[in-house]
Amino acid sequence: MQKIIVFKNEKLKMNNKNEIYLVFKYQKSFTYYFFVSLMLSIFFSCSSDPKLNQNNLKLETSAYLIQHAKNPIFWQSWDDNLYKNFNSEEKLLVVSIGYSSCHWCHVMEKETFEDQQVANYMNKNFIAIKVDREENPEIDNIYMTATQMMTGGGGWPLNVVCLPDGRPIYGGTYHNKKQWLEVLEKIQKLYKNNKEELFVFAEKIEKGIQEVNRFGYTEDPPPFESKILKDEMAIWSKNWDNINGGESQNQKFIVPVKFNYIQQFQHLNKDEKISDYFQESLKNISLSGIVDHLEGGFYRYTVDPEWKIPHFEKMLYDNAQILTLYSNAYKEFKNPLFKSTVDKTFSFLQNRMKNSEGGYFSAIDADNNEGEGHYYIFNKDEITNVAGNDLELLLDFYQIDIDNPPIESQYHLRSTSDIDEIMSRYGINELTLERKKLTWKNKFELIKSKREFPMIDNKIITSWNAQMVSGLITAFEAFEDEIFLIQAKETFQFIQNKLVINDNLMHTYQSNKAKIEANLEDYAFTITAALDLYENTGNTYYLEKADKLNKIAIKKFETRENPFYTFTENPVLFSEIISLDDNVIASANSKMAENLWELGHIYENKDYVKRSRNMLDAVIKFFEEGRGKDYSQWAQLLAKEFFSFKEVIIVGPDSKKINTQIKQNYLPNVLFQISEKENKLPLLKDRFFKDETLIYVCENKVCLRPSKKVSEALKQIVN
Repeated sequence: MQKIIVFKNEKLKMNNKNEIYLVFKYQKSFTYYFFVSLMLSIFFSCSSDPKLNQNNLKLETSAYLIQHAKNPIFWQSWDDNLYKNFNSEEKLLVVSIGYSSCHWCHVMEKETFEDQQVANYMNKNFIAIKVDREENPEIDNIYMTATQMMTGGGGWPLNVVCLPDGRPIYGGTYHNKKQWLEVLEKIQKLYKNNKEELFVFAEKIEKGIQEVNRFGYTEDPPPFESKILKDEMAIWSKNWDNINGGESQNQKFIVPVKFNYIQQFQHLNKDEKISDYFQESLKNISLSGIVDHLEGGFYRYTVDPEWKIPHFEKMLYDNAQILTLYSNAYKEFKNPLFKSTVDKTFSFLQNRMKNSEGGYFSAIDADNNEGEGHYYIFNKDEITNVAGNDLELLLDFYQIDIDNPPIESQYHLRSTSDIDEIMSRYGINELTLERKKLTWKNKFELIKSKREFPMIDNKIITSWNAQMVSGLITAFEAFEDEIFLIQAKETFQFIQNKLVINDNLMHTYQSNKAKIEANLEDYAFTITAALDLYENTGNTYYLEKADKLNKIAIKKFETRENPFYTFTENPVLFSEIISLDDNVIASANSKMAENLWELGHIYENKDYVKRSRNMLDAVIKFFEEGRGKDYSQWAQLLAKEFFSFKEVIIVGPDSKKINTQIKQNYLPNVLFQISEKENKLPLLKDRFFKDETLIYVCENKVCLRPSKKVSEALKQIVN
């Protein structure tokens, strides 16, 4: 995963190298080397309290924490109150962060944390704390940012050593036993002999993290014009991989938010070159090794630049966003491959990640008892037995080089990019090929049925489920299939029933219980999900939910110093968190800006519109600095301001039907409102006429003559 931290106009990128950063090597130059370091702290200390002299993770509901419950280390779960004022011995803290489907987390557990020698040393000299980054993303954010700023890299597992007050003095990722013991021994020696120097360093980090979360804001922003987006796209496109798709890098993440913006940009600018890149990228990705071609669903990323070999974990947030990406692509280009990609992904999600009440689990592990990916890959004998007399055909169809197994004498399936060429080469028709594929699939599945299925993390995360609602709604728009709308409603209702307590959202649902107060991301994506449902049903229940949650979010998370919103209601450790860049998930602030913009137009609420515009004014400077590709969700909203934006109002008994017909087209810069009856909302008021359905296309509050036909309305929209 790539993450960019901006600090005084500099940026550092996260890498995935398993490197050890020995901070103490630079103790003579701490001030210089860590001048831009972030401060980190925990307002707790730990003690010799008997409760802390044992591993207490067995009491947790988090799958990741439970995985470590049998370690000989005295792990404690995150609790910023439990350890206050108890650390009479002033032990250093080890904060170790990961998540259930993280392969290298499993490796470090087996090699390091299960070792008795390591446990003895840690138990004697440190207080050990385990954090599930999906339960506590705010803690992960703080410590990951600190590690990146200290070392220039980061990843999971994330292992941070802190002073008794929680401020970090070391950060690193994966360590084997020897490396970890060396790190701990050197830090312990340094702490014993140079404690004052470490406290001076920690103070500098404290000030640094507070500074990095103070975004400068001026009421005199750069010029607000579309040229900014075009110039940025010209810079960004130079780094595209025009052969394999995606960006030119050694490891490939899909990052749907970037592709969503690329599609919008090429559509609004009628740019054929970018359109070709977008279509070919999605085609290549859907046939590549990042896809499970037997059960469906997408893996998290590939370890190579050609999308061949993945890390095999499957995350809900990836697959939910891919529903949106490929559904929108189908709206515009009507490529059957895009539709089949959505169908297979949805089928996988229903079969493997949905619970009985309509919510969706967070992740599926990469590993089973045989190791990483071993549920999904096959050896030569298995390939040969599945193929029977069609070995060459199967090898060509699944792009297998039988003489060069890519994974320890194992093969991973991809899919051919040219079905017609395959059929021509082997003299078969499409029906015959489909029958053979079904036979192969059944044989592969029989082999897999005898294997242990990877662990499913049954934690249900609010923001990820809200993204699932939005993905399902986009699929409903594209394919007019009620199954997507029905499931979207069910999942949204699950959020309302299980994850709302006294009108406030909660972050996770585990063991039949809502846990942890929701963060800004949970609110922002749930508001978006409600607005998506409103736009496609006309049911003001969803609009009212969106507006109510929006008001709560403003009250909880707004800041006085700038127009952005903090990630949590209260400061995390010693600092607020304000995140703006869009990564594998769009930033919560960019989604808030979009929600405020849409609610502002629906209600004609000037305060909402002003809040949204102020956020855009403050973020636009990043596009002038050549960093726009990392603000792709922001760019989508900017494009609505820069290019022609229209509102489509459909009122009458057939409004839902007509709305669905129009939305089968890709119309990124259109806000829809529908109503089957008289409605007093500003844009719907006085537009209802009994027994007829009228379509109004409006721009800048000026509406064209209403039409009754979809074809006429579409002409008005695109002109």
